[in-house]
Amino acid sequence: MTPVAVQNAILATLPEAEFALLRPHLTLVPLKRNEIVHDALRYPDAAYFIESGVVSRVVRTARDGPVEVAVVGKFGFLGVSLVLGAVQSMQRSVVRVPGRALRIEAQIFRDILRQSPVTRDHMLRYVQVLMALNAQIALCNARHEIGERVARWLLLAQDRIESDVVPVTHGLIASALGVRRPSVSMALADLDAKGIIAGSRGAIRIHDIDGLRQSACECDKILKDRFRLFRDLPHHHHCVT
Repeated sequence: MTPVAVQNAILATLPEAEFALLRPHLTLVPLKRNEIVHDALRYPDAAYFIESGVVSRVVRTARDGPVEVAVVGKFGFLGVSLVLGAVQSMQRSVVRVPGRALRIEAQIFRDILRQSPVTRDHMLRYVQVLMALNAQIALCNARHEIGERVARWLLLAQDRIESDVVPVTHGLIASALGVRRPSVSMALADLDAKGIIAGSRGAIRIHDIDGLRQSACECDKILKDRFRLFRDLPHHHHCVT
């Protein structure tokens, strides 16, 4: 099989000796839109290192429905409960933008973490970043206007898929942010009128990234700064087959 270069930043910044422990057990799998990769209060069957696409970690109540507390892309992975030794996932993980991930069985991942303290500590660095991400998005959801939050969400999605075309609908963004669809449509219409974005069927094209940053709240910059740790670490040219 043709080797595939690893895109996930958590794996790419893992030293070669430690990545070699994971390599034989990593399988490239598709992530389909609206797929529930992990569900809350369920034992995760595997960890998923995102190669492309966008996954939302969400919490929900019966009355209010779901709201996003973290956005996971190629700078993250699903399965932090396995790193922490927890029995269940605490949040639901839902695919928003289709893509691919490198999957490793839960028990194998646990065994490698016990075998390799370097790998465990590396994964725990991401858990720390994710905790900061959860807290920042909670603040954003509580304090910032919907238009700012919509701009922030588009910027995070654009950063993770590295494309100015974000394949999402108004309803999908509304679901992620836990707000009404008309509110999102109004915010997007305002950005469209300013020439910052252009909407089409099932996708949003970003024309003015600087204008979008100016429309977003400060959380966009803060959230990206949280991932500087993995952006600045040496990246290795790992491959899987």
